[in-house]
Amino acid sequence: MTADSMQRSPALPNDERPAPRQKSRWRAWLDWLDSTDPGLMRLRMATEVVAAIGVVVAAEWVFVRATGALQTPIPAHAPAALAAELWTLNHALLVIGIMLGAILAMISGFGISMYATARSQLVTLLFLPLPLLAMLAVGLSVHVRVVSLALLAITLAIGTYCRRFGPRGFMGGMLAFMGAFLGFFIQDYIKMSQFGWLAAEIALGAAVTIVVHFALFRPRPEVAVRRMQRSYTVRARDLASDIAELFEATVRSEKTKDGNQRADRQLQRQLLRLNEAALLIDAQLSAPAAIPAGWSAATLHQRLFDAEVGLGNVARFAMVIAGGEYPASVTALVSDALAGVRDADLAAVLDAAAAIRELLDNRDIERSGLTPDGRVVLHRFATSVTEFAVALRAFRLYPEGQAPDDAPVGEFTTQVATFGGWLPGSAAVAGAASQERGGSGLIERIRLAPYARISIQMGVAVGLAIIAGDALSGRRFYWAVIAAFITFMGANTAGEQIRKSFFRIAGTFVGVIVGAVLAHLVGDRVLLQLLVVLVSLFLGLYLFRVNYAFMTIGITVMVSQLYVELGEFSNALLVLRLEETAIGAGVAIATVLLVLPLHVGRVARVAARQQLEALGDLIDRCLARLADPASATGSDLELRASARRVDIAHQAMTATTRPMRTPLFGQLASRVAGFTATTDAARHYARNLLLDASTRCPALDARAASELAAATRQLDSSIAAITSALAENGTADGTAYVRSASLFARVADRLPDDAPLSRPQLALRDLELLDGALAEAARWAGVSVSQAEEPSLR
Repeated sequence: MTADSMQRSPALPNDERPAPRQKSRWRAWLDWLDSTDPGLMRLRMATEVVAAIGVVVAAEWVFVRATGALQTPIPAHAPAALAAELWTLNHALLVIGIMLGAILAMISGFGISMYATARSQLVTLLFLPLPLLAMLAVGLSVHVRVVSLALLAITLAIGTYCRRFGPRGFMGGMLAFMGAFLGFFIQDYIKMSQFGWLAAEIALGAAVTIVVHFALFRPRPEVAVRRMQRSYTVRARDLASDIAELFEATVRSEKTKDGNQRADRQLQRQLLRLNEAALLIDAQLSAPAAIPAGWSAATLHQRLFDAEVGLGNVARFAMVIAGGEYPASVTALVSDALAGVRDADLAAVLDAAAAIRELLDNRDIERSGLTPDGRVVLHRFATSVTEFAVALRAFRLYPEGQAPDDAPVGEFTTQVATFGGWLPGSAAVAGAASQERGGSGLIERIRLAPYARISIQMGVAVGLAIIAGDALSGRRFYWAVIAAFITFMGANTAGEQIRKSFFRIAGTFVGVIVGAVLAHLVGDRVLLQLLVVLVSLFLGLYLFRVNYAFMTIGITVMVSQLYVELGEFSNALLVLRLEETAIGAGVAIATVLLVLPLHVGRVARVAARQQLEALGDLIDRCLARLADPASATGSDLELRASARRVDIAHQAMTATTRPMRTPLFGQLASRVAGFTATTDAARHYARNLLLDASTRCPALDARAASELAAATRQLDSSIAAITSALAENGTADGTAYVRSASLFARVADRLPDDAPLSRPQLALRDLELLDGALAEAARWAGVSVSQAEEPSLR
């Protein structure tokens, strides 16, 4: 193939391009479910909670009917008014018994996923009724209103502090509050002498929850990993499809600049979601029972990592090629490779990659106008699609049986810690920030354990919500209390707590409307009421990680049906719920801003610093491998473990800064977006550095080794300059970021193997690009940069 023929070779017409494979509607729906819900965790949790509640409702009803628990017999010849009053009381007490079991089932369903083994789950389910029973007895015993209200705030503050004892402390604190809360409201109807019946109803709810969980939802680690692998595969397929589509559109110049930016942001979100699925799989590989037959944890981890990095590089390099000046024959081969990736056609991928490498080996390409940097990008694209295909083929060749011959040697230790099966988001970062000094203000400089800080805020917020809510309605003030209480659940910074408060108000507003409509349509038909309650609760639970407003809508609809059943429903009652909710949310917002605030900017600085520190650790390990291929700190497993720590830090950074990425923050939002984008680019370059440094390179001569050591020290010092600026009060100490790209370029010139596409050379180019991305991050962080030079993308 000559240079002229390369220039003249047209791209295939659109109707000759490989078309995406069509999926059945059922398959497409299942893929959507796997993609949006990794490992089907939301679906399983919502299904388990609703199933447990449904069975508990039936069991409690049968129990009360069979035993007459808390029921007052109605005399045969009682006056109609008395009979109606007794029937209403008995019905209310039946509903109370059902609620006790249902509340226990709900909180148990939320928390059971925090434990991986059947034994730990059983211990938790047996423990949870105890704090509920204890505080229910206390709530029934205290008959002084002021003391009872104070007890609610104190119990909630202490229960929140119990987070320090882990998930059981967290859930036990919630149930202790619910016990005191329910005891306060039913003390006028139930005497302490009847507590045994309440204990029996709670015990029945616990027993039913245990049976439903272990009969239908018992932990099966290997099945859970397979479900998560399906989500990983579907997310990878969606990403591959988007890459192929965007590449074709960009090559044909069909998209505008704004359209390309939106598509690029979509690709970044897809890459982040793919990384999330990979991390969630890694988190489960510490349990031997989770490892698929024929695999080791280390091998599965490596294949997932290689496939993820390969596909991420395919996306990045394909977009560079689409926006560059490449011959039509080159873009045609790239398009063929992307179509193969999209369709999981490994033969097509490998054929296209081989053709690209053959093209690069042809000397005629030098006369085609393709620059050296363009050749490097094309080479890296071919390498990336090949690595992705090899990793994907490994899953097909070794689904079970013997592990592949190139399986990594060593024991795998997961770097990923989850909370309830999910990545912890900003929780760990917020915990670290809470124990550091913040800004220059006296209050912000107070260092507290996160559970201590939140317990103080919770006690203040709930106390004020009780006062304000009671002033509006002495009977319905608890809606304000619950709104304030919920604001702190699963929200770790002031920004997250404020967003959650607004979502609760918005969800309550919508829920009031939907609840009123359904209440009037359903009326007092019990079975339809139960169906509406279960469906609304299921949808709320399934969607609450998408947006908390959905959970609030579901709860509000459920409450509407409950008041219909109790004969207390009215539109005015729902309006009062909205008002009380607004009061509780407003009190919570004021509290998180004024009482020991943990501002999101403070937490974001810690998240950024942790990400840079993780990047620095990965870079140092890769450089140790380059300097000494036999270095113990640079083993393949340790390099990938370090890379996973970078991924975890990036996910935490993304979750932490989410409330800041809004136009309301103005210039700060732009700074956050710029810093996040540059550190994300640095993360990609560091992953490539890992792959390139994994290849054994020739021994460096004394001068090259000395220059590499000097460049390493300079890069470490420059990263330290950024982390110093992000420490505590977030002000730079005058230390500049000094560029090190030229130092790494000098080492590249001295390598014995000076082939421009060799792995050691590419590793040094990765370091130049890393230096460029980190220098840009330094500018966003307010750190001055010296010896500035802009390396081209190579």
